Amino acid sequence: MRRYVKKKETVERDVLEEVRCDLCGALAKHNNWSQSFYEVNETEVSVTVKQREGSSYPEGGMGTEYDIDLCPKCFKERFVPWLVSQGANIEQKDWAY
Repeated sequence: MRRYVKKKETVERDVLEEVRCDLCGALAKHNNWSQSFYEVNETEVSVTVKQREGSSYPEGGMGTEYDIDLCPKCFKERFVPWLVSQGANIEQKDWAY
């Protein structure tokens, strides 16, 4: 037989409060850089560099991870030109629905 009782528990968790551009400090609307109802100013940027050193076991391991938040303006006016200056061949594409 199983007997249950109600218990009240308090849970603490991390909740995203805001997203700011790491270069200029601009605040993202609704905590992301996606489009709004009235304007398209969308940037989908995911830059992740992972490094693992030491030992890795089935129970876990250690590593380092970097995440970068860039607003659309800094992405277009700062990051892309920097990549081009480093030799990247970046293609600009037009889009339409």
